[in-house]
Amino acid sequence: MKPVRHLVRRVLGPPGVALLALIALLLAPILSLVELTTLLGRPFGRRPRWRVARVAVFAAVYTVGECLCLSVCLALWLRSPIPRWRDPARWQAAHVWVLRTMLGVLLRAAKTLFGFRLRLDSPRGHTLDPDRPLVVLGRHAGPGASFVLVHVLLDFARVPRIVLKSRLRLDPALDVVLTRIGCAFVGASGSSRAVEDLAARLRPGDALVIFPEGSDWTPTRHRLAVQRLRMRGLRRRAEAAAARPNVLPPRPAGTLAALTGAPDAQLAVFMHTGHDELLDAAALWRALPLQQELHMVWWSQPRPQLADEAACGGWLEGLWGDIDTWIRAERRTADLET
Repeated sequence: MKPVRHLVRRVLGPPGVALLALIALLLAPILSLVELTTLLGRPFGRRPRWRVARVAVFAAVYTVGECLCLSVCLALWLRSPIPRWRDPARWQAAHVWVLRTMLGVLLRAAKTLFGFRLRLDSPRGHTLDPDRPLVVLGRHAGPGASFVLVHVLLDFARVPRIVLKSRLRLDPALDVVLTRIGCAFVGASGSSRAVEDLAARLRPGDALVIFPEGSDWTPTRHRLAVQRLRMRGLRRRAEAAAARPNVLPPRPAGTLAALTGAPDAQLAVFMHTGHDELLDAAALWRALPLQQELHMVWWSQPRPQLADEAACGGWLEGLWGDIDTWIRAERRTADLET
């Protein structure tokens, strides 16, 4: 069944994206004109937010970008259709360029249309060793933050190796580009094995990205995660998770697999806050244009000595406790500034 699904995605995905791009290009000016007409009837002095126009234009940029990305990928395949005749380094470099360009265009569009701003900080003295592969532990929260993290790693001249949920293959451009770069799409099971396999193939300049929480943080997911721990009789872990309301309980299996598979890799932690309250499309719609910046902080983390998954879980809980404390401090600062 998997080859059949793969063939269906590759055959139907690009035409579907092209159709969506055409619809978006037609609707963007129409919706913008309708919004302009509506705004003319508003009381003078109220600053319009242009939310319909912003979303419509971004949808056009996104879908057209997908079409261009797929077109470039097709051209690269037509130039080297037989895998054994390809130069692996040039093949990977070309698709890394495609990914960097695609994410760069989307971020510039988000800055222009949505008011997106990124502030990237790191403790003084923390650097990435170019001669070692990298394992990245990232917080998972907020719309698009994972793509921002990948963009940052690309700016650091790192090739992202990511284990993603298989449903992300529904995005045709991501499916093609990330597969060719060497990322892995997995279902509900088998992710730890996929992580260890990717980690074992890491080379200097590669960055294996792990999200120990497993999914985006939301208050509802946090509450359900605490309940699941209590139902499993893990009372101590449940109490610890309840005391960290801004992060989900980290799952140690993937992190342990990454560290085991890449014993010589450098370890880095990326965390962020600022868009946590944008929990769904409705919240994002109400927030446009964005008032708060996305504040991302990273540091080089000493590799722990972990005997088993339980030890990894305890280490991650301490680390995620520090992240929760930082988020609280950042929110208090933001509240004082407003």
